[in-house]
Amino acid sequence: MPRRRLLLVTQSLMVVASLVLGTLVVTGAVQFWHIYLISLTTATVMAFDVPARTAMFPTLVPRHQMQHAVALSSMIFRLSTFIGPAISGVLIALYGIGVPFFVNAASYFAIIFGLLLMRLPPTQARAPSSLRADALSGLRYARHHAILPLILMTEACLSIFGANQALYTIFARDVLDVGATGLGFMLSSVGFGAILGASTLIAVGNIRQKGRVMIGAGTLYAGAIVAFAWSRSLPLTLAILFVLGYADALWGAMRGTIAQLATADAYRGRVMSLLTIVTRGLTQFSHVETGAAVSLLGPTFAAALGGGMVAAVVVTLLTRVQRLRDFRSDGRAVPVEELAAAD
Repeated sequence: MPRRRLLLVTQSLMVVASLVLGTLVVTGAVQFWHIYLISLTTATVMAFDVPARTAMFPTLVPRHQMQHAVALSSMIFRLSTFIGPAISGVLIALYGIGVPFFVNAASYFAIIFGLLLMRLPPTQARAPSSLRADALSGLRYARHHAILPLILMTEACLSIFGANQALYTIFARDVLDVGATGLGFMLSSVGFGAILGASTLIAVGNIRQKGRVMIGAGTLYAGAIVAFAWSRSLPLTLAILFVLGYADALWGAMRGTIAQLATADAYRGRVMSLLTIVTRGLTQFSHVETGAAVSLLGPTFAAALGGGMVAAVVVTLLTRVQRLRDFRSDGRAVPVEELAAAD
């Protein structure tokens, strides 16, 4: 399916969801089940929106600019997590809690207008096939690929064992005893570090040794988690979390760029869908893992365990997998015909 057409549908559905929830809030008719149902609906829509959006990158920028596109996208996302809530807070204070939903709905029209203005190359037509056949061929492509299984394994480990908001909240309350204000500073430190990391990638230009930078940033990230686990000072914790956010931005941008560059366009949407599953999907389960680990081991050892698991993956990639370690900007996508022959 043409990706722009799919995005026009998903963005239109997000407009409807925001308008419905805003109307329910303004009229006083909103119930908890309304919020649950709309949250389920928007999450389902985003499951189509995110892969389609990321799969459009190669049609919008040249190959040597892919790193910049991924880094810029990451930086904008991080900035939005600061700016969006601040705007909502001002609107709620001035006009009430229902207004931000309508402002949010209106903001999607800017995205829709931008999509309509894009000049995209025509989509290559291919023989019609069933959803099952398409899904299986996408899984087969990823399984036979030289790079993608490693990226997916890394993303899955990071999603489950990496630092998350549940861990930060537990440390703020039970370890550092800094309350909600301290938690806000902690989350801001991670965000500012990530913004600086993405800005660094944009400033330095195209990095050819993407595999080595990815592994180096992953090592720094794992070390920051372990240091965070043993910190008992809020200023030191803030400095560590800044480094963690910085490394996370570098690591994430390299993983995303490598996945884009190594994937053939015919399979890009399905590969981005797999990445969405192991990132956004498994991230939700990481809170369960955090809760269970903290209950069994305590906050310090639970965080150290997560850092150790991430470090184990990084060491494996560093010592065992040369094809990912040595991946360069000129690494080519694996053609479909090669995979068919291998199958």
